[in-house]
Amino acid sequence: AAGPTLQEVKAPCKIFGDTHGQLRDVLLLFGCFGFPGTVDCPVVVFNGDVVDRGAHQVELLLMIFALKIAMPDKVFINRGNHEDAHMNLKYGFHKSVIQAMGPEQGPAIFEMIGNAFSYLPLAT
Repeated sequence: AAGPTLQEVKAPCKIFGDTHGQLRDVLLLFGCFGFPGTVDCPVVVFNGDVVDRGAHQVELLLMIFALKIAMPDKVFINRGNHEDAHMNLKYGFHKSVIQAMGPEQGPAIFEMIGNAFSYLPLAT
């Protein structure tokens, strides 16, 4: 379901942005600053630009979506300019989805991800 364009998050929280498919970097950040939902990182905001460019962009997006499903009141995701189909075609996310999911299922999954992106708020 669509949420507000602007969502409010109470401090304290950790903000991670422009991760661009760098799963290893995000895992290192969790190691340094705490895993979402823990005392060290009670609330986390992924401030857009989750995909495009990185080697593990599909895996990173799936991990972030899984965290959001598991902890909806502790994990927040904003839509960046790379959560857009045109940007995904230009910068590699579309290709990554097709490679990861296969030519038969990949296009439909890419479209579903794009639909999910359209529900993300623009700011927190």
